[in-house]
Amino acid sequence: MRSSTSITSTIALAGIVTAFTPVGFQPASTNNLTVAFGNTLATNGVNLPKAETQTAPTIGTSQPLFGSYTLMMVDPDIPPQIAGGATSELLHWLQPGLVSANTSTTIGGLKVYELINPTNVSAIATYISPSPPNKSPTTHRYTQLLLNTTGNGTALSTLSKAGATRSNFSAVDVVRNAGLNVLFGNYFNVSAATNTTGSGTGNGTSSGASSSGSGGKATGGASAVTTTRLTTVPGSTATAAAGAGSDGNSTGAAKSTAGVGAKGAGSGAILAGLGAMAAAVILL
Repeated sequence: MRSSTSITSTIALAGIVTAFTPVGFQPASTNNLTVAFGNTLATNGVNLPKAETQTAPTIGTSQPLFGSYTLMMVDPDIPPQIAGGATSELLHWLQPGLVSANTSTTIGGLKVYELINPTNVSAIATYISPSPPNKSPTTHRYTQLLLNTTGNGTALSTLSKAGATRSNFSAVDVVRNAGLNVLFGNYFNVSAATNTTGSGTGNGTSSGASSSGSGGKATGGASAVTTTRLTTVPGSTATAAAGAGSDGNSTGAAKSTAGVGAKGAGSGAILAGLGAMAAAVILL
């Protein structure tokens, strides 16, 4: 039986893809972890629409692993409460009990061994889908870390205690306190203002008030919107994000609702013109 250390070294040398943790993120890893939503790869910091990330992704490695593993997913880009402050971290997913499937599968053109949960081990923290708020930083780096927790009850206990609180999470502290190392890493991006695919063929929406906070998504109350901002993602056309009720169409000119009552403004102008004509007739 091969050890997880030798497998890690082999995968690192294989260099099939360059999936790794974001620059500057700790704990870091340059070993490839395959992450996919359906058949769409979510690797190498790719930009994905929020709608495509609503259910937990498939996780896999290019070679089978032996033992039991825990998957951690965090968002290190939670906006500060005070402008200019430091961002904080949110725990999005913490799932133990993962083992490699016996046979490989092909996802997005890559041959991988999916990490599955055959004994239905409960998640320490269930999956929360990305929902970055329309507040700087508007693009969040959702980061996945794979930890070897084979037969390590002490480490799993530490992870369980840490996973009870999602907000102000610190992956580097939790991993260190559990006495673990990150074997594989990956991240993908989701933007608050743009929800298009890289090909620029999707439609995007932005509530302007959704929050990637503890417990999932939140939508603020209705408010007047007076401005429209255009944001682009590399490889996509511009979409409009004008707060509640706005929508963007990436296949053509951007559409937006720039404030309450913006729709129907053309009808009002026509009625005003008819009124002026009526007044002229009466005078004649």
